[in-house]
Amino acid sequence: MKRAITYALVTGAGIGLGKAIATELAKKGHNLLLLARPDESLVELSQYLSVQYKINTQCKEVDFTESDAMPSVQQWLKGYTVNILVNNAGIGGSNYFQHENIDNMDAMLKVNIRAMVLLTHMLMENMSKNAPAYILNVASMASCCPIAFKTIYPASKSFVYSFSRSLNEELKPLSISVSVLLPGPIKTNHEITSRINKQGWWVKAGLQNPKNIAEIAVRKMLNQNCVIIPGRINKINWLLLKLLPKGISIPLVSNAVKNEIQLAVV
Repeated sequence: MKRAITYALVTGAGIGLGKAIATELAKKGHNLLLLARPDESLVELSQYLSVQYKINTQCKEVDFTESDAMPSVQQWLKGYTVNILVNNAGIGGSNYFQHENIDNMDAMLKVNIRAMVLLTHMLMENMSKNAPAYILNVASMASCCPIAFKTIYPASKSFVYSFSRSLNEELKPLSISVSVLLPGPIKTNHEITSRINKQGWWVKAGLQNPKNIAEIAVRKMLNQNCVIIPGRINKINWLLLKLLPKGISIPLVSNAVKNEIQLAVV
């Protein structure tokens, strides 16, 4: 019997790290299902990767903050065989908590936590039938330490980290490995890089471009590494955040973010 064509599903695939991961998977010959918000040139990317790397690609524009997003994605996925899932879509930002817009906070929770959990659950049966299979959840170095003036973002990424480690243990008998990626600051565009530069030398030292992170993430995901920390500086930062008492690390990291906010206002 002819084996079904398998696909790697990547969320937040239109720009930044998601686009880099999709490209890296395409280079390795994986067919792609791409999800991204509208107006991120997803169709053009899907067509380019299909022609450039001679793979099958399908794409769908979706906003995970909308109430009909998950049912719509579930319907779209019917008929596809998935053996790789990359939960990359995420929302960040820095602000004083009392000044944050409630819609922005709600969107962060929906995208960073709800969409990841529901999509992963949605694909469990599909992936278990097509094992060995791989899940890569994108967390952040921010998951290692609470950060004032970000509050919700590091908390949401701590959820991603805990969820991934727990699920990896649970799914071992099904031959599904779950990896969690902890990137540091990423050079996604000029605006974000400029914001990072305002946070001081310690943060800037870990700055990486999406292509390098994607290469490391995909390789280590396929090697079934549970925790992936790209870059030597970020590994050192991770260790420091683990070893330092929270009474030191939280003010240290929070002051860097506060500096970014204050410079942005000036």
